[in-house]
Amino acid sequence: MAGHSLHPGWSVYCATKSAVAHPTGNPRAELGARGVRVKNIEPGVTITELGHDMRDITLQTALARTRTDLRPLTAEDIADTIAFAVSAPAHVNVAELAVVPVQPG
Repeated sequence: MAGHSLHPGWSVYCATKSAVAHPTGNPRAELGARGVRVKNIEPGVTITELGHDMRDITLQTALARTRTDLRPLTAEDIADTIAFAVSAPAHVNVAELAVVPVQPG
């Protein structure tokens, strides 16, 4: 999700997320007629190792607060989402799916 919004101090991180998301469009268009379904799953706040080695204490604290304020997604949540996306009928492609937590921490 960071590739779609502004997060001061996170420019490089957000750019890498955009760089991952953007290239799925052309293969989806090129390969769709052959039955290849290209998907882009974009998880929001998720429990990962992100931030463990941050040198900027302000950003590290902000990330920790975000993970406390929201109930972060887990690897299992993302796996379930992927299973949902690939279970669509063969003629249907869930091309892009934003997955975000909705409950407070």
